[in-house]
Amino acid sequence: MTYEIRELTDDGLDDFRQAIASGFGDDVDLDDQMSRERFAAVFPRERMYPVYNGNRIVGTGGDFELMLTVPGGAQVPMSGLTIITVQPDQTRRGVLRAMMRRHIDLAHDRAEPLGGLWASEVPIYGRFGYGPAVSIRSIKYDARQVGRGEAEAGATVRLIEAEEAAELLPPLFAAVQAERPGMFQRSETWWKYRLFYDPEKHRDGASALRHALAEVAGEPAGYMTYRQKSNWDDFRGEVRIREILAASDAAYRSLWHYASNIDLFPIVKYWDLPVDDPLDHLFYDGRGVKTTDLSDSLWIRLIDVVDALGRRTYGRDGTIAISLSDDFAEWNRGTYRLEIDGGMGSCEQISGDGDVAMDVATLGSLYLGGRDATGLARVGKIDGSPEAIASLDAMFRGAVAPWCPEIF
Repeated sequence: MTYEIRELTDDGLDDFRQAIASGFGDDVDLDDQMSRERFAAVFPRERMYPVYNGNRIVGTGGDFELMLTVPGGAQVPMSGLTIITVQPDQTRRGVLRAMMRRHIDLAHDRAEPLGGLWASEVPIYGRFGYGPAVSIRSIKYDARQVGRGEAEAGATVRLIEAEEAAELLPPLFAAVQAERPGMFQRSETWWKYRLFYDPEKHRDGASALRHALAEVAGEPAGYMTYRQKSNWDDFRGEVRIREILAASDAAYRSLWHYASNIDLFPIVKYWDLPVDDPLDHLFYDGRGVKTTDLSDSLWIRLIDVVDALGRRTYGRDGTIAISLSDDFAEWNRGTYRLEIDGGMGSCEQISGDGDVAMDVATLGSLYLGGRDATGLARVGKIDGSPEAIASLDAMFRGAVAPWCPEIF
């Protein structure tokens, strides 16, 4: 069977959208002009790659041009892989491999040193050099159990309409994004068509999005976007947090106080809490904060090792040589000497063996500072002496856990 990746054209747009939806078990309403406008705005044509068998689209893929915060605060270009599907009668025939080949080659040509994705299925992407780099925690609590607490002195939270949210939320996000590894920048288009886009079919029976703004000393300092799901049988309605973000500790405390004090809605859920978030310690009874899921979120692939390693900061000065295998990007194979001085790294490819050895997916897991090199060595993903692995761990571990607040 012959497969061909072609340019996405106007004539093929609806077929491409339908193939994506079909791959995820859904359908597209081709009469929904707002949905079509949204797709055209968010998904740049030149970064989409439909796979054809004759005149039929049998695979879909594409990527976003993103800027990712890495340890130290540098903003690094990342090719964000998205909408990967293969039609069910075309699987195991090389369609996915062809799309991954196109994705990584294009990212390399564009000088994007990182690739990133959220993995729908864990076994798929490791073989293409991606490693899980960020974890998230899903939580649920009953505010009547944990203790509703007292209002934060000097802080207020007020509901705002979408128009004001569009003005006030993006600068708050940008301030936090610039400091937290794993977060990526959001454009005005991204905010409009992904964060504020709120059709009823996306609500899962809950309310429209609400926007709550935290102000400290009269200035915007954080926000929470959420939905409410009524339960009139026992008055245990739900507050379903979509995103909560605070630029100060006072804003953090005031937003969680707000979330816990909405009458008739004592059940609070959030699907994407950073793993180092101290929420359990905020409440009178922190045991009531139940972890309903702990999972990987953002996966990272190094596409240009020298460039990527030279962009972030490190936790310990010193020198280490890393022998790297890469079955999908031959230009990455070899040994790299990483020299760290004053927390800043410089990297070059050298000959010979390294102090440690790993594959590129494992290096991707380490890259944002949220994984334990010693633990990865224990399960056979890193080879080296105990001293070298301990040094590697001290260099790569970050002071703050990486966090990615949004699936893309």
